[in-house]
Amino acid sequence: MATDFDLFIIGGGINGVGIARDAQGRGLQVGLAEMSDLGAATSSASTKLFHGGLRYLEFFEFGLVRKALVEREVLLRAMPHISWPMRFVLPYHKDMRFEGDTPTSKLLTFFMPWMKGRRPAWLVRFGLFLYDTLGGRQILPGTRTVDLTTDPVGRPLKGKFTRAYEYSDCWVEDSRLVVLNARDAADRGAQIMTRTKVIEARRVEGVWEITLEGPDGPKTVTAAGLVNAGGPWVEDIIRGKIHVNATEGVRLVRGSHIVTKRLFDHDKAYFFKAKMAALSLLFHMRRTLP
Repeated sequence: MATDFDLFIIGGGINGVGIARDAQGRGLQVGLAEMSDLGAATSSASTKLFHGGLRYLEFFEFGLVRKALVEREVLLRAMPHISWPMRFVLPYHKDMRFEGDTPTSKLLTFFMPWMKGRRPAWLVRFGLFLYDTLGGRQILPGTRTVDLTTDPVGRPLKGKFTRAYEYSDCWVEDSRLVVLNARDAADRGAQIMTRTKVIEARRVEGVWEITLEGPDGPKTVTAAGLVNAGGPWVEDIIRGKIHVNATEGVRLVRGSHIVTKRLFDHDKAYFFKAKMAALSLLFHMRRTLP
């Protein structure tokens, strides 16, 4: 049965437009509906970072981290006009502990029970060595050890921090990344529909019939495949639009971004691990802030 689209995507955040660009580039005819504007929710209110997932090394997710690090270099090459390297300073203190019961903490506790959950400096440095090498890093500088008593990055910190490790990740203009992906998908032939809400989607004779409500009124389109990229609304789409009786639920996690006056003069970021675990704090400044 002929359809209007090979693939129809619900949601115009970075996941939705990224899928649209990739699928259209592979020869599929793609349609996308976004109920408001592109990147209107999470994709324009992120930490503005793309990275390899340093913390996942503690969970032995080496394959995942490697793929992310490889992609980090691909992104840097593909969009140098909206992404930049950023150096992160990870202050070290002997009282640093693991964040919960990770596989690494279990292994260390088994072989070194006297550590009592502490993170030894050699382990932190080994993790950063893996972070430098797993993805075949070519563009970004590697990790270096910093003497906080003499280096300018130590000035804003408490005196108990005398050593730190400085490593590389990147930051990006997230909303522009969304728009550029959507623009490229459209240039390749995808139909990107903003201010267009999906009212209902149902299977009829092996294809999806999708009812839309947009600026020009209601209409129905058909597609061979359907992608739910609704972000925080993904469960609402599953139950309220597609009417799938799924037993799995979606647990939303909200991050808090606190904006302050300038705290230091350099353009590096600080990454803190809480003393007793359970909390990571990330402070960074956009270069454009006064």
